[in-house]
Amino acid sequence: MLKNISVRFDPVEDRLALRLQMNTAEGEAEHCLHLTRRLCASWRQDLQLMVDMSAELPARLDQAAKAVVSAAHHQVMSSQVPVHTEPAPAQPPKAQARPVLVTKVTCGRRRKDGRWVLQFELAEKPTLALLLSTPTLHALVDAVSRRVQVASWNLPAVASERKPADRSPDAPLH
Repeated sequence: MLKNISVRFDPVEDRLALRLQMNTAEGEAEHCLHLTRRLCASWRQDLQLMVDMSAELPARLDQAAKAVVSAAHHQVMSSQVPVHTEPAPAQPPKAQARPVLVTKVTCGRRRKDGRWVLQFELAEKPTLALLLSTPTLHALVDAVSRRVQVASWNLPAVASERKPADRSPDAPLH
């Protein structure tokens, strides 16, 4: 069971560092992963598809309306998970495991219970799979988005990063 997800930007390696703390039958386990800029670019597109799927958008909506509804849904869902931001340590703790390079991320949804699946193929270890609830998925998407912005990689924004247009309470509905 997933206990904690931490996402930070590692400027020395120019990678996102993802730390997963889990409770397993054998006790606590920790996985430290490194994601490259190129991998993050494609992963963010897959994460956006998952965000859109969780919003369960009607097919008849046009693309602009879908993006607005999906972004609003994302804001609501990501706010349901307690998130806190801590300052990045000057140096990683010595007890922390050396990060493993992620070579591929596969995303999807389980049919039997609707939970979200992230499967990380690793360079030096067996594949790691995560099951996420919908609010946890949205919190992860939000954290990854914030760290990509800190990285200043200039990746194109995805819909979940765009804020819905602010509307005046007196604005007419069309």
